[in-house]
Amino acid sequence: MQRGSDSVTVHGVLRQNVDCCAYTFKAHAGQTLHWTESGATARMGIAYPDGDGINPGLPNPVPLPQNGAYVLTVSPDLMAEGAFGRFTLKVRIPPAR
Repeated sequence: MQRGSDSVTVHGVLRQNVDCCAYTFKAHAGQTLHWTESGATARMGIAYPDGDGINPGLPNPVPLPQNGAYVLTVSPDLMAEGAFGRFTLKVRIPPAR
């Protein structure tokens, strides 16, 4: 994200037998991650700074309970049709209240 912004849009491609995609961001405890994914049918996951996480079944929004670096992952949903191809991911992390 650009400094001063609370959102970002990224584009990627999910391919068979290719690892994709991991996005690292820093957040403070008490913030929330809002996300939308369109295009290829994807599985969304997140790893918390302490190594715990959610994968699959990522809620929206996602509470961010810890300070530090998180890793948001996008991978093909092999249990669904349309798992390969282009995708667009929009992420927003508003300031904590």
